This record gives sequence, structure tokens and C-alpha cells, in this order.
Amino acid sequence: MQNPFKVFDLPVNFQLDTQALNERYLALQKSLHPDNFASADVGQQRLAMHKSTEVNDALKTLKDPILRAEAIIALNTGEQQNVEQKSTQDVAFLMQQLQWREQLEELENEKDKQALSVFAKEIKQETQTLLVALADRIEGAQWAQAIQFCDKLRFIRKLSEEIERVEERLFES
Repeated sequence: MQNPFKVFDLPVNFQLDTQALNERYLALQKSLHPDNFASADVGQQRLAMHKSTEVNDALKTLKDPILRAEAIIALNTGEQQNVEQKSTQDVAFLMQQLQWREQLEELENEKDKQALSVFAKEIKQETQTLLVALADRIEGAQWAQAIQFCDKLRFIRKLSEEIERVEERLFES
């Protein structure tokens, strides 16, 4: 796995200096721009294109808190998570997921825009709470627990996306 922090010469830290990240991204992309390699041989052009792709991938990873956390976990444990084969073992959270899904379905069926907005705010607050807890686990090198928080955040991201789709349908009608 490529170290996205190394690409931008940033410390491996969950709390990210986004200004430094953006500045370094622009500088790297400027240096790797195809115009700079117009007279270079094909090998150098391919290498610049490959490096540009690495920079874009690293930026995507660092800007996304879940991907950034998983990168930090992988760098510290040497283990890459397979999100496709994962399911949370936290029964209480599984029950919470079911409850949220049912609540969203009810709100959609009732076409209750105000209650849907309140629900969306609650989920956003839950996301912030989990991000704080994730940051704490990463800082404390509690990798197994950090992985569990990443799993929960992935679920909540999907739920948030579904809430947005429901909002679009309700507010368009």
C-alpha cells in the first residue's frame, strides 16, 4: 500500500492540515502537468502520468476521514482491511442500523419533510460523534476499535446518502 501521507510529505496523523495538503497537491500537479513533459520521451510521460494518478489517489484518501483512518491503521498494523467481506459484530449497532432504516422508511412513506430534516441532523451529529471517537482510538493506537468505528462510519455514510436521495424525492415533489 502506498503511504498517502508520504506523497504529500505530511505527518501520519488523523488530524490533517488541509491547507498544507491543498498547497502540496497543487504544487505536485503543476510539476506533473503534461505540458511539462511534452518534449520528454514516452517513458517519462508515462511516469509523470502514473505519479499524477498516485497524487490524485492519495488526495482522495486523505480528504476522506474513513479512508484516511484506514490508511493510518494499515500503516501501523500492516494489515489491509477488506471492506467487502466485513460485517460488524456490534449487535447494539446492528439493532441501531435497523431502527434508523425503519425510521427513514417511515419518514419517506409519510412524506414528512420536517421530521426528515431533523433525522438528517441527528445522523450528522452521530457522524461527528463517531469521528471524534475514531480520532481518539487512532491517537491511542487502539487499532481494533478504530476499525470498528470505520465500519460504523461506512454504514452511516450509506445511510446519509440514502437520506439525501429521500430528501431529493420529497423536496422535488
